[in-house]
Amino acid sequence: MYDLPRKFTYGVLEKTSDDSLLKYPGNQHSAEWYLFSDLNPPGRESLIEWLEQQEYWKRNNGWDHVFICQDPNALYKVVDRVKNGVLLVSDFGRLARNQASLIKDVILPYSHRINTYTGDIGIENRNSLLFFMGNRYRKEKDVIIKHGAQSRESRREARKGMHSSKNCLHPAGDTPSACCLFDAIMSLCVPVIISDYIELPFEDVIDYRKIAVFVDTDTAVKPVFLVKKLRKVSTERILEFQRELKKVKHYYEYEDPNGTVKEIWRQRNNRWTYLQPLFRDRSWFPIPISSRLSVA
Repeated sequence: MYDLPRKFTYGVLEKTSDDSLLKYPGNQHSAEWYLFSDLNPPGRESLIEWLEQQEYWKRNNGWDHVFICQDPNALYKVVDRVKNGVLLVSDFGRLARNQASLIKDVILPYSHRINTYTGDIGIENRNSLLFFMGNRYRKEKDVIIKHGAQSRESRREARKGMHSSKNCLHPAGDTPSACCLFDAIMSLCVPVIISDYIELPFEDVIDYRKIAVFVDTDTAVKPVFLVKKLRKVSTERILEFQRELKKVKHYYEYEDPNGTVKEIWRQRNNRWTYLQPLFRDRSWFPIPISSRLSVA
């Protein structure tokens, strides 16, 4: 860990005249907050210029460095200059094939925004078949799709909806991943992931087919297909999903001592062990991002 010049740490705060900007944001990109608040674009470039002059950077041209850039726009102007390092990202949606790889980088979960469901498994209090809150509207018996915004009221409504639904919809948005997936997991609401390819956190320790339903995009848009598919899922199968969700949900808790942060560093250490022998032969990179989870 570098002892950064003050202008990159407390100096950023000292230049901020509005104290309200210093409060914890409470959004899905909280990984930056936990490890370090993001710098503005000129600050990023200045930071990279400083970094490139350091002894440890020059030793391996950044291959043994770790960068937290969970926000899809984080470091976007300087990512080509740090791509040799291990990137901690939410997905590869805005990264080029020569910038990111599942071989060297780590996929992070978004921080969940709604309260964790503390009840036991079961469907007695889950009267809705499917719930989603976003930029959509629909109401059909037990299918609830509501408009949502970044507000306390929306979070309360999302909590009520996810805690009382059997399944929670996770369509791709402007990026493949979104915090609603992790809200669903913490709610024991079976995620219904609509995607053709998606990178998910910690796939080497979590079997996502045990905790989620996957549907490819072409099939998902067929009229009534998705609702019919979900209505055919038995109660016992839903309970199996919930049991698995309960087993793995600690992986998505940043504040759990045995949760997200511990797993991030384990993942990083595993990659470092693998990458060390490759430092002398750089021809292996870029690795095509072909090991993404494919939806059959």
